[in-house]
Amino acid sequence: MQYAIIDESGRFGDPESKFLVFAVVATRSLIGMDKIIPAARRKIPRKGKRKFEKTLAEIKFSTTGDKTRMTVLDLISKEKLELFILVVDSEGKRIEDNPENYSLLVAKILNSVLSRNPNLKHVIIDRHFTWITQREKFNTLVQKTLKKDLFIEHLDSQQNTIVSLADFVAGAIREYYSKRNRVWREIIVKKIVNEERTTWKKLKHQKR
Repeated sequence: MQYAIIDESGRFGDPESKFLVFAVVATRSLIGMDKIIPAARRKIPRKGKRKFEKTLAEIKFSTTGDKTRMTVLDLISKEKLELFILVVDSEGKRIEDNPENYSLLVAKILNSVLSRNPNLKHVIIDRHFTWITQREKFNTLVQKTLKKDLFIEHLDSQQNTIVSLADFVAGAIREYYSKRNRVWREIIVKKIVNEERTTWKKLKHQKR
């Protein structure tokens, strides 16, 4: 697997957001991956309760209904890919949203990806930070932690639907941990090759 698509579910800086879930969609090729979300969008009816989804600027797990979620996750499950999951229990602690903390979490899950896929070269991640200086600092910290040069690309998920694939996976797993809802996880479970649960307290005390 040469590509890793990353997104998270949960809110930084909010102690009420008990679980922060990171997901990686690892794949050998991006060909066809950009067609999944548009295919799901085309299945949304123009009439009825779901018609509002047609007007959404971005189709995400948190903004769509059950049928769209099922469609996207089912399409993901049929692709040749691997899923990696990192579940972080905040234990009621506030996780500051900054390049240091974000890079620590991303490096943690990428380390699992690299253990299985040492040829990983290209990381695609949702554009989390507004300022380019923040993104550059994040990139430097991730590569320093992993001791590996990677091409890290920050994309706007509204403009590139590939990022949304990881969003749906992360959302499905967070529903499982926060609400004990197994429905979404069961659709993609056979594609999960690594799923790790830890606490923010343990992670933040790790040395880079």
